[in-house]
Amino acid sequence: MQNQTFTGHQKIPLRDFLYKLLNGAAQGILIGVLPAAVMKYIIHFSGIENTALGADFSSILTFFTSLTPFLIGMSVALQFNMKNLDIGVVGIATMVSSSAVRWRVLSPGGMHPLTDEKLTEPTRIFVTDGAGDIINAILVAGIAVGAIWLVSRYLNGFGALAIILSPILIGGGIGLLGEVLAPWVALLTTATGHGVDWLTNLAPLPMAILIAMAFAILIITPISTVGIGLAIGLHGLAAGAAGMGVVATTIMLLINSWQVNKKGTTIAIGLGAMNLMMPAVFAKPITMVASLFTAAVSAVPVVLFNIQGTPTSAGFGYIGLVSPIQSMSPDSNASSPLITHFISPGVALVAWVVVPVIAGLLAQLIFSKWLKLYQPSDLKHDLA
Repeated sequence: MQNQTFTGHQKIPLRDFLYKLLNGAAQGILIGVLPAAVMKYIIHFSGIENTALGADFSSILTFFTSLTPFLIGMSVALQFNMKNLDIGVVGIATMVSSSAVRWRVLSPGGMHPLTDEKLTEPTRIFVTDGAGDIINAILVAGIAVGAIWLVSRYLNGFGALAIILSPILIGGGIGLLGEVLAPWVALLTTATGHGVDWLTNLAPLPMAILIAMAFAILIITPISTVGIGLAIGLHGLAAGAAGMGVVATTIMLLINSWQVNKKGTTIAIGLGAMNLMMPAVFAKPITMVASLFTAAVSAVPVVLFNIQGTPTSAGFGYIGLVSPIQSMSPDSNASSPLITHFISPGVALVAWVVVPVIAGLLAQLIFSKWLKLYQPSDLKHDLA
């Protein structure tokens, strides 16, 4: 199916459908969230945010985050080799139903927020609101792909009227359906987030270990760790543990990769391309035992030093140094209501580097050298 245009004549196994859906969502999330997350600190500490161009650049990158749902829809559609029209339609449906852009009706008599003119009639304006509901965006993207498949199969893709009917009926119709589903999906994700918070406060160390181990596995799958963090609103200690789990897998892949892979592959892993190692890891899943061990040990300083994070930083780890920097106390974090405790650079060095590296080397010694469950050659992979 790699070189074919997506049509209703193709039958897609559920496993392949879910893989493409999650992989596309992960790519869209990274495109939308990563630029602002990485550049946030560079812009702040360089001082360019105090200039007109710097402020505009920062606003543009922040706006990328609100376009994340559209990027999810577009990336998912590309996974299915859709035509340009269908790519746009899936992106539209995903965007309008994600709550990333909301509309407000301003009553007559008030002032327009942009023009400062007095309003003489009800006026509708649109405002951005972060990345929106990631889970709902992924759900709507999947429904839109399914709708396009059905239309292609039974209605010949609307034929010559596709350019008119597809945006209206699928883009608008599925978008409206997604908007109806949004409050119910939000209830589920919010409840999940509150449940994680409650359990983390009830049993900090066991929950930190479990969250770190879960994210250590998720980072090597098509499921987006950043998306999960955003979707259920991981923050505080839970977000710190999640970021540490990503770090654990990064450390283990680096320890093995530098021995058997090209330098470019190892550098790519260090820069955040862990999930591109999926083929090698899935071919020998026992290699993840070392990552789980490293994540469990590395979660201890998360609780010991009360390392915290935000939904955005939860799934990054070393990528852009987002998780470590977010856990410290630069001025840009001072007003964050999601972080109540910051750590010093010295503590950050111990928690984010020293402990995970020592735990990773110990895991390598135990599981590879002594127990011989795997060898570094099992993780040989050419990203090219």
